[in-house]
Amino acid sequence: MVKPAAEPVLLGFLRHGEVAGAAHVYRGRSDAPLTPLGREQMHAALAGLPPWGAIVSSPARRCLDFAREVAAKRGIDCSVDADWHELDFGAWEGLRPDQAAARDAAAHAAFVRDPRRCAPPGGETLDALDARVGAALARLGESARAPTLVVTHAGAMRAVLAQVLGLTDPYRARVALTPGSSFVLSWLAGAPPLLMALRCAD
Repeated sequence: MVKPAAEPVLLGFLRHGEVAGAAHVYRGRSDAPLTPLGREQMHAALAGLPPWGAIVSSPARRCLDFAREVAAKRGIDCSVDADWHELDFGAWEGLRPDQAAARDAAAHAAFVRDPRRCAPPGGETLDALDARVGAALARLGESARAPTLVVTHAGAMRAVLAQVLGLTDPYRARVALTPGSSFVLSWLAGAPPLLMALRCAD
């Protein structure tokens, strides 16, 4: 993975904050908004990050509402890229893992055992997530001409870290990305991207 542009660029990645609704559920394409605490978490994270010249956001409200608000206040562009969405959990959206297992025991066991090849009913595999996030990251590396912030999800952010750092599945799962967590990559000309900072929100 090599950035073809001549100038280095900073790419930031910010996970959305706390969202309304039940906790500890499969939440991918469902569109719950941020809570007031979630908005505070994201503003606190932003205060510790460099200034940004552009924002790219997942289409989910928990990302896009905040991204548009910040872009409007700072007078910068905000674009939407669906490839930065969270993993699609299909029929298990909004369910706790134990509820999904009770509903689809065999399918859930297969997903837990091998999420790369086994998807939730109507959802997507980890391979599919990695492929679209990898494509989005490559596009961003080729096109970004100013420090760019991506407002996205834990699953997408782990996919980026796995690709940049070469993390295998057991290790990427150990990266804690609580609501409002962030990291920054420096993508230097002719070199792979470098992880400059990773902050796990309190």
